[in-house]
Amino acid sequence: MAEIDRSLPIPIYYQFKLLIQKQIAEGKLRPGDKVPTEAELCKRYDISRTPVRHALLALVREGLLTRRAGRGTFVAPINKTQITLRITVPDTRWQWPLQEAARLWNHEHPHTKLELAFDVVPFRQLHDHLSLAVAQGKAPDISVLDSVWIVEFSLRRYLLPLEELDPDWVAKVKENLYPSVLATNSYAGHLCTIPTNADTTVLWYRRDWFASEGLHPPKTWAELLTLGHHFRQPEVQARYGLGTYPLAFVGGRAGGETTTYQLLPFLWSFGADMLKQESVVLDSPATNQALTFLKGLVHTEQLASPEVVTYHWNSAVQAFANGEVAMALGGTYENYTIRSATNWNMPTFLKHVGFVPLPAGPHGTPATLVGGMTYGLYRQSRHPAEALALLKRMLTLEILKPFSLKTGHNSAYVTVAEMIRADEDGFLRQTAPLVAQSRSRPSLPAYERASAHFQEMIEACLTGQLSCEAAARRAAERISGATGIPLA
Repeated sequence: MAEIDRSLPIPIYYQFKLLIQKQIAEGKLRPGDKVPTEAELCKRYDISRTPVRHALLALVREGLLTRRAGRGTFVAPINKTQITLRITVPDTRWQWPLQEAARLWNHEHPHTKLELAFDVVPFRQLHDHLSLAVAQGKAPDISVLDSVWIVEFSLRRYLLPLEELDPDWVAKVKENLYPSVLATNSYAGHLCTIPTNADTTVLWYRRDWFASEGLHPPKTWAELLTLGHHFRQPEVQARYGLGTYPLAFVGGRAGGETTTYQLLPFLWSFGADMLKQESVVLDSPATNQALTFLKGLVHTEQLASPEVVTYHWNSAVQAFANGEVAMALGGTYENYTIRSATNWNMPTFLKHVGFVPLPAGPHGTPATLVGGMTYGLYRQSRHPAEALALLKRMLTLEILKPFSLKTGHNSAYVTVAEMIRADEDGFLRQTAPLVAQSRSRPSLPAYERASAHFQEMIEACLTGQLSCEAAARRAAERISGATGIPLA
């Protein structure tokens, strides 16, 4: 925000306060500098004295400015401008980009020091923890959050719209994001959060076993049936030490969001969908065909275990990493899990493991879903200008590229992905095109409930609690009721 914008629904004093904070954060106003008088500021920014006085008093209370009797208002000295940013993350790997950004920023701005205070909250508790913190007026300055929460958090006014702080910078960020990632991190056309990574749904397969058997990865689900039956042959199972079933996926409520992450693109591959043109379209012939095929994989073809309905989020990838199955639905982020379980380095991993989009159904196309964690800035932040400065420093090649290489996550940014060479990380180089062709989950304020009803549908169909058609109909009705979106 370079000037005061009277068209924004933000108090003038608060806009002016952010403007001064930004000048301090960027070093345009340094410790010891005298701040122009209230009259000068009123004239420079064409605003009245009341909002100027209100903003300056707030900055004095926060320790960024200091008043000297008879001399005026000054930027506080260094020992009074150490700023602590409170940051909530689901696990420690999300700390590194911010820690590195703070280290570089502090080196470049010796007059102000950013301290980061991390609160690590397990992912399954994160949504409720953040909601409660906001309700109690104790929101962090920044948090990592699942991209599917963005619409809900934006509508509830948890998040501070980034364009209110620096629209020019936000415009440049949007230009560099993959379109699918931009859609995932936006609401009503506005970028709401800052992603670093993008993960996509894939079908993992054992490249080495396929090569030994003279097989190729499936492009259609019909081809997958043929492959599955090949690996069900007793002599093939014995050759590779396979378990009873050659395929694994997460297929019920126990798997939580992983069930939706894996099986919503499965529906897409059959030409089905949850929402389309502002209607719930789940109750459709295409959905019934997809669910019937999925149920057949388990109970008729016996290519996947009936226990998939009890699988937890990591059960399928663990079965794949342990060599129990030849194929598994999963996400690109799981490459780290597989490599850790097998002790394979990246070249060895790529010799053993292959990955493709989910195969095409009879009336669909290969499909993959993009998702991932993202960084949000909160309205209750005590230091929004500094928090944004930290996020800006994080969004540089010298941080984003090493972060992708460290974690095995694809970058959310086109230029960063293009800078990763095959000899640095062959997996990221090969999976980057999947990000470009992926789709995002539906942007809904009640997404959590819609996803839960989707998971119930999958489980009811696979267990036989309901027919596939009845399960789809019930899920469509419940999603419509939860979201207020009409049935098609």
